[in-house]
Amino acid sequence: MKNLKSILPKITLLSLLYCCSVVVANAQVQATSDLAQRFFVPAIQMGYINHNSSNISDGIMIQTSMEYRTRKHLLFRGNYDYFRGRLSMNTNINQTYSAKIPLSELIGGVGYRVTEKRHNLFLVAQTGIRFYENPSVEISNGNLNIDQKDETVGTMRYTLGYEYEVFNSVFLNSEIFVGHLYQNKDFWQNSKPFYGITFGVSSRFFW
Repeated sequence: MKNLKSILPKITLLSLLYCCSVVVANAQVQATSDLAQRFFVPAIQMGYINHNSSNISDGIMIQTSMEYRTRKHLLFRGNYDYFRGRLSMNTNINQTYSAKIPLSELIGGVGYRVTEKRHNLFLVAQTGIRFYENPSVEISNGNLNIDQKDETVGTMRYTLGYEYEVFNSVFLNSEIFVGHLYQNKDFWQNSKPFYGITFGVSSRFFW
């Protein structure tokens, strides 16, 4: 009986500590789950872009992004987007060079969402870097040499979008965007903005 009285407080203390640890662990799991469910990604996002360049034609745009949405309607988005276009330029040997040119952008920024039942409107401002190739065509010893040089330029983009929630946290969306480059260089000497439109499906990243 004395042994039981001596160990009973220890058992009680250990039980309380165990219960507290279970409660804290469950709270952490719920907090982590709530945080994870605020990440959204596009399952499919494709569209059209007009580069507004005299050298690069308009083309297809493939958009990939990760988005975090807060309870207060703010959103934080990062994009890696790929564009298709055909380059046409006069070379220094008085010939026209034409080829498909790879272009892509890595951008990030902040936005705001307005929700009304299943309908959502949002506006996002993003900045980042555009990657592209600038070919140099020369003749050496009767051979045509094409040197593809990797280039970058700073970019800014503004997006207005609409979402319709078809299922729980699954949205059909449409976006229109306009943007500009920080420098007038290479194929963008006219300071004209580029613009385009995309359509897609987005959903929660974690379920």
